[in-house]
Amino acid sequence: MDLIGWFGAVADLEGALVEDNGGGRLSVLFPDHLRRRLQVGEMESFGMEERDSDVGRLLHDQNPVIAGMGEILAEKGRLATAELPGKPQLLRIPEAFLNRHFTAQNFIYRYRDQQIVTVRYLVIPFLLGAVSDMKTERIVTFILNETTRTVPLGMENDLAAALPQALHSSARSGFSDPAPSTGAGATENLSLMKEMVRRQAMQLFPEFLRSSERRMIRDLERLQEYYGAIAREIETGAKKRWGVDGEREKAAGRLEAARLEYEKKIQDVRDKYAVEIQAEPLGALRLEASAVVLHIRMQRRKKVMQIELPVNPLNGRLEAIPCASCHTPVLNGFLCDEMHFLCAACHPNCPFCRKH
Repeated sequence: MDLIGWFGAVADLEGALVEDNGGGRLSVLFPDHLRRRLQVGEMESFGMEERDSDVGRLLHDQNPVIAGMGEILAEKGRLATAELPGKPQLLRIPEAFLNRHFTAQNFIYRYRDQQIVTVRYLVIPFLLGAVSDMKTERIVTFILNETTRTVPLGMENDLAAALPQALHSSARSGFSDPAPSTGAGATENLSLMKEMVRRQAMQLFPEFLRSSERRMIRDLERLQEYYGAIAREIETGAKKRWGVDGEREKAAGRLEAARLEYEKKIQDVRDKYAVEIQAEPLGALRLEASAVVLHIRMQRRKKVMQIELPVNPLNGRLEAIPCASCHTPVLNGFLCDEMHFLCAACHPNCPFCRKH
């Protein structure tokens, strides 16, 4: 989308009537709130003037208004709400669907019932970065079902197609549900999402991590060669003066000093190439939708736990449960004796039970 198209799309989203006049020009009928915000008239024409040296600037009577429209869009991008239209159908054979997609490794479960309920998804684009002596970063969108605290696998791909319509419909219908809150629950959800995104760095930055490791090993090998040569030189010199009084003690002191310096240099190299994973939210979208939710009873020995697993309304996939330890979303899990849901890697030694 070019700049003039972007301007028209944002104006349309804000309730303006936009007409394409061809040749990269638009006629826009502004609502009152946009007229006041952008300081424009009720009906205006906009375009890209070819004679202007800065062709990346949207002009209106020789005055730029692109900054004002950008501020409006940025405000919506930080905290926004939308509603997915449509209502799903109940599953015909929910037990069979559940058995195909959910696996219990060391417990049993029973399907109880299904309902169509309203759920809320928290959609957050994160700036995920890996930092050592160098830095790499990319934007990763993560989604959490706030209602059931499940993870809709693959929803971000389907959301790309559905979101424009959802935002457009919400704007037209005056959908005014409050923006994502900043209470304790929201803080906990954000922390959980940040930890999940951080764990994706191993898959998203493999070459960066391998490159940092290679450079660290190279520098460690150079240190080993350098201080190994110093140690050999000290030992050779000491052997030549072996009969001199106190020579052994002096050589041992020099070797100890070299060893301490070597260990310090090793730690400096490790600190230099240690990779820090950063995940910073760029905005938040709360998306409301109707979904089929399966009510399940899980049992291990004599202990019982009730859970809710939604069927994602966009892709029809069963949503995953985060591992209680590492937060990896799984549909093939274990229960410890204290009913913590765990992935295969965390199950043998439940970190929660081990603490107690």
